[in-house]
Amino acid sequence: MEIRTCRECGFILGTRPNSKDVDGVCLACLNKDRKKHINWKERQDWLTQYIKETKNENGRWDAMIAVSGGKDSCSIVKRLIENHHMPHDRLLLVHICDEFTQSEAGKYNLDNLVKTYNLDIMDFRFSPETFIEETKKDFLETLHPLKFIERQIYNMPLEIAEAFHIPMVFIGENPFFEYGETEECEIFYPTSTDKVKIICMGAIWPYSNIDSLNVAKEMGFKTLDDFDDWMRQGSADSYTQIDSKGYMVHHWTKFIKFGFQRVSDLACRFVREGTLSKEQAEQMIRDSDWICDPLAKKDFCRTIGITEKQFDETIDKFANRDILVKDVNGHWRRKDLLFPQ
Repeated sequence: MEIRTCRECGFILGTRPNSKDVDGVCLACLNKDRKKHINWKERQDWLTQYIKETKNENGRWDAMIAVSGGKDSCSIVKRLIENHHMPHDRLLLVHICDEFTQSEAGKYNLDNLVKTYNLDIMDFRFSPETFIEETKKDFLETLHPLKFIERQIYNMPLEIAEAFHIPMVFIGENPFFEYGETEECEIFYPTSTDKVKIICMGAIWPYSNIDSLNVAKEMGFKTLDDFDDWMRQGSADSYTQIDSKGYMVHHWTKFIKFGFQRVSDLACRFVREGTLSKEQAEQMIRDSDWICDPLAKKDFCRTIGITEKQFDETIDKFANRDILVKDVNGHWRRKDLLFPQ
């Protein structure tokens, strides 16, 4: 197993599952240029008409959004209501809960989203025992700690939509296009059915982190910098995935298996979006990509009922020694960054 990086943005290739590149340039970078040839106005006009024509004849809601209260879900709601004229009383929000500690920013943003547009919201919480058992098993056996809840985050809204005859479910980006697994920026998510269409808002409005953040801030969205309960480490920003503390462990465990985590994902995306240089992104990756946020680790262990020693032993068991090595402080680091050729 060998780590290669995109020569334009620094995106990790080789160890990243499903990564694709052409002559050393990742497909995500190539897709950035493909965005320039998409008629976004035509897609936006199509969505306005589609919403107007698509109704739930057997229930009270025409559309659903799975929300965390994050910048993406806030920007989706704002645009649907203000740009595409979705009636607020025909829109249902669904929040899939986990058992980790919510951040103050996360609690504020979700409450602000509901109150700003006077929306109906359904909190769906699996039994705590089921969540803890599944999360603990997936962490200890496969180092895929949120396999259970992430599957539910994608599947449960579809089940709820079908149960209530809701014909449209909205999500954020098309991840296959944005992370360079496909060349097509498809509007409909692959798990759409004849009864329920899942629409990627990032295929209607050109997706970027900064765009979502700016739109969300217009309706009062706040970041971790606005509160003092979580000075997050091992992160590229203070405004993405800020809702649930223990949840962040899931992103970091990618580093142990593949040599990258969310810092790499976002830093390289910032290069493609023009807010960082490739050199700045590479420095951010060297400085932070290997760090597991201490508060996230503590919250994760407390929630599923293991000690931090058990956590560390499990990490060591799954560490990819082909590409990682422990430094003098006992932290797993990328060999190619600690010992550059």
